[in-house]
Amino acid sequence: MSPGLRATRLASNTHGVTTNNETKPQSRLRHGVAEEVRVLLARRRLSATKLAKQLGWTQQYLSRRMVGEQPFDLDDLEQIADALGVGIVDL
Repeated sequence: MSPGLRATRLASNTHGVTTNNETKPQSRLRHGVAEEVRVLLARRRLSATKLAKQLGWTQQYLSRRMVGEQPFDLDDLEQIADALGVGIVDL
C-alpha cells in the first residue's frame, strides 16, 4: 500500500468521513458567512434575538446558523441582507 493511500485510510473512519483537523470548504464558507452576519449585527448594535424576531424566526433557528451548526440557505441570506440593509453578496 502506498503511503498516500495509507494516510487517506487512516484519516477516514468506516463511514468515509474524514477525522483529521482539515476544515471542508463548505464548512469554511458556512462559518465565514455566520461570522459576517455576527459582525454586521455588532456594527448595528442589534442582537441575534432581535433579528430573529424581526424575521419571524425562532431564536434557536437563527442561533444554529450563527454558530455554523446548520448552514444558512439562500432564502435566509436574502431575508437577513434585507433586514440589515446590505446586499446578499455582502454576507
